[in-house]
Amino acid sequence: MNLEAKIAVHQLLRGTSFISFTAWITLLGISIGIASLIVVMSVMNGFEKELQANTIQAESHIYEADPSIEEVMPITYNEVLFIKEGRVHGGILEGQEKEFSSDGAFLGKELAHKLQARPGENIKILLSQKLVALKMINTFDSGLYEYSSRYAYAPLNFTQKNLGWGNAVSAFKVKVKDPSQVKTLARKIRNHISFPFFVRTWMDMNRNILIALKMEKVVMSIILGAIILVALFNVVSSLLMIVIEKTKEISILKAMGMQQKNIARIFLWQGTFVGLSGTVFGILLALGISWLLRTFHFISLSPDIYYLSYLPVEVRGVEVMMVCIGMFLVSLCASIYPAKRAAKLYPVEGIRYE
Repeated sequence: MNLEAKIAVHQLLRGTSFISFTAWITLLGISIGIASLIVVMSVMNGFEKELQANTIQAESHIYEADPSIEEVMPITYNEVLFIKEGRVHGGILEGQEKEFSSDGAFLGKELAHKLQARPGENIKILLSQKLVALKMINTFDSGLYEYSSRYAYAPLNFTQKNLGWGNAVSAFKVKVKDPSQVKTLARKIRNHISFPFFVRTWMDMNRNILIALKMEKVVMSIILGAIILVALFNVVSSLLMIVIEKTKEISILKAMGMQQKNIARIFLWQGTFVGLSGTVFGILLALGISWLLRTFHFISLSPDIYYLSYLPVEVRGVEVMMVCIGMFLVSLCASIYPAKRAAKLYPVEGIRYE
């Protein structure tokens, strides 16, 4: 550690009680701001990841696709009414080519709860102005309230028969290896199909949710960034108070031959130390809070509003690194004015009355 850095640390740790208290309050403010920013960004990341994962699991990646792509599954897709002992709920009945019993269906967990239906019991479905009976085999939980509360899956031949469709289907579900590349694949598919067929990806069907999440993340980052900037203004005020209090010491150092650039570096080091120390403590605090949220799920949510029943968290190293770099640069910038102020002091100003 060079001389300027040693002097900077000594002034912060062994200065007057008021300056030390101010420095610690500034550091605490930066830490809380950084921790809040990282936790909020991580929660938004978690929401985005969970919604994407559960949506991809519940839906196909592309609708109405070329069967040359792997895992193509024909389906029927109809809005129906589910009826059981006077309880009626609207939802979606999807016919699939999977191994079901001839008259059995899987109901979403929340839908079964609303109907008070249990495995093995019969429910009635109003399908295409026709009332048909269907046995509930079991429930499924997609992780998204929207699907668990409205969807039921039945054999494809059952829905085709009761719709009078013969071998016709509503759509083809297509699974792809990389769901993030569905837009590129969708464009290729559109070049090989024509009206009345069309292509919809899982991103298209959940576009509003994904856009809302990204907007919320940006807005919250701006708000919390403003809080951090307020904390950094405290860095400037703290350093200016040190300049005022240490005018005598600065004058003595300059009288002994220390150059202006060396004086400036002392205060640049101080601002950087406070900013980086606050950042490190903030990151550690954020990681601790994120681990608690991810492990214990002690904050519960209403799934019919937030789609999920718990607060998901995903800390991304790239974002944490960007916060560190950003705080280093901002702390350095916040130290420039106090450093210049200290460097321009004349030696005679501090020792005039000594």
